[in-house]
Amino acid sequence: MLVRLDLAVAFQLFCIAQGLTTAVYLLATSVRQPANKWLGWLLVGLTLQVVDYFLGRSGIYFRNRWLYFTPLFFSWSFGPLLLTYLRVRFGARPLRWVHFLPGMGQALFYAVVCAQSFDTKTRFWLTVHKPWTRYVEHYGAVLSMGVYLALAYRLVRQQAHPAPWLLRGLLVVGLFFGLAALDPLINRWYLPAGAPKFYLTGVVLPVVAYGVSLVGWLKNRSVGTRLLAGLRVDVTAKKPAGPVDADQLRRVVAALEQESLYKDPDLTLARLAQHLDLAPNAVSQLLNAGLGQSFSDVVNGYRLDEVKRRLLTADAQRLTLLALAFDAGFNSKSTFNRVFKEKLGITPKEYQKKSQITN
Repeated sequence: MLVRLDLAVAFQLFCIAQGLTTAVYLLATSVRQPANKWLGWLLVGLTLQVVDYFLGRSGIYFRNRWLYFTPLFFSWSFGPLLLTYLRVRFGARPLRWVHFLPGMGQALFYAVVCAQSFDTKTRFWLTVHKPWTRYVEHYGAVLSMGVYLALAYRLVRQQAHPAPWLLRGLLVVGLFFGLAALDPLINRWYLPAGAPKFYLTGVVLPVVAYGVSLVGWLKNRSVGTRLLAGLRVDVTAKKPAGPVDADQLRRVVAALEQESLYKDPDLTLARLAQHLDLAPNAVSQLLNAGLGQSFSDVVNGYRLDEVKRRLLTADAQRLTLLALAFDAGFNSKSTFNRVFKEKLGITPKEYQKKSQITN
């Protein structure tokens, strides 16, 4: 099969390979990192659209016309997937399925048209899609991304310690889709008749897809290590527990209690181990064998105790319940509410009312 090869086609192939392999990696690690599932599917959608650009520029569409209207566009699902990834990342529930109906309708549209004969596809392109439906699809995707990006940006800003890289990334994606809205205007009103069409999305989307895949890989590069470490802990847990090093356990407890490391919303097992100059696996075993709890249970326990303590002080009069939770180390309202209800059996509001009566 003949393929036209130039620098743009080579870069598209590179982005496709990077995007799909990273998407598989994220989907495979979603058991330990549930948010990765949604980022993985977002990356699949972005990469499939790059596949469409590759098939067109390389000449594969021209030589294999039965591929026309292949279901590769899922742009109306990009916004919901991005927002769901962030919601799950911060401990909230995924968006309801109705948010994904536009993307499902888009897939059905292309599947139906793709199944038609070449003559039918040609008539449909000339009379319907070229003058009408492709603009509906394009501006629908831009509008959808605008709405969901605004919601995603607000969600990140609501966190106790918003990640700067995440805020900047959302702004860059928003700028890209804002500029993409100019594509049809440039082609229709500013380019002379017969001039080659200019599509910013076709040029920049491969870069966006590559950027998302690179960030997804870098931010989750230690997942495989943590997964193997977790498997080793599970295996050794089946054996009789050996004696606990009391000095090391006291160091762990002192770091949490005296240095108040639990107040760091970004505290992880790896960071705690690095602070103590111990291996993450060793710290995990100390907590399990010495305290009978996992790392997250221990840290959340300290955070809950901090909130409960401050509810019985004057802080409860001048600060909101959510402010106390953030000061204690929780990084989102949903996580605080969930952990509070799991540990104490009542909601934070109910506990606050009881503490006010006690006061």
